[in-house]
Amino acid sequence: MDKYPDYRSVYGGKVIASLMTNRVSFSKKSIVFLVLLMMTLLSCKIATIRSLEEDKEAKAGFNPNKYVESIWDSQLIPTFHDQAIEITDLLGQIDANQNKAIQDHGHRSGTGAYSFMTYGQAKVLAYAVDLRIGMLSLDFAPFDGTADAVMLVGPLIPRRNDAVRDAVGFIKFNDFVNQTEFAEVSNALKNHVLQNVVAVVDPETITGKTVSFYGAFTLVDRGEIEIVPVTIEIQE
Repeated sequence: MDKYPDYRSVYGGKVIASLMTNRVSFSKKSIVFLVLLMMTLLSCKIATIRSLEEDKEAKAGFNPNKYVESIWDSQLIPTFHDQAIEITDLLGQIDANQNKAIQDHGHRSGTGAYSFMTYGQAKVLAYAVDLRIGMLSLDFAPFDGTADAVMLVGPLIPRRNDAVRDAVGFIKFNDFVNQTEFAEVSNALKNHVLQNVVAVVDPETITGKTVSFYGAFTLVDRGEIEIVPVTIEIQE
């Protein structure tokens, strides 16, 4: 046996040991780095990129009037044209089998009464105002001179009346942040009706004329049908 060990084996072993130690140390550092990186990524929030206009609107809050303007011509009126049932047909279905008529044509929000979309022609028997709620008494075919329903034409529409919002079926409570926004949409729809739809009605001359309409009503009492119009055309 050599008196002195081969320096290459001795020092080579130390080098190998050192490299192995460094490798283990490097592996630990890599793991720590990866863990920290993952924690950082998981803690990040995904940001939604908005335009300046969208950001301004978001900060300003929900605007029910703009919402109504955005859906009125593009979605609401086409829905009435496509799905509304002629008024005498609809009332006949309700009289024959109310539950089936509700199933076939009714919509509601929550557990409230069902609302319907309708259209038709009617003779105006009278105009009256009760607590600033203007009403046209309507006589449907066969035009027997008896009022079959009333149409609400302002200057106020009762706040409790949500017929237009609920009848269309596509304005859902879950699409809004809370009940307040949902109620504001109904009020904005009624304001749109008052400002843009019933303006053609002249209380002084409307009695005796024939009107064509699209509108909605909520079925609370079959004997008191109150139609909120979304379109009115007066036949001269």
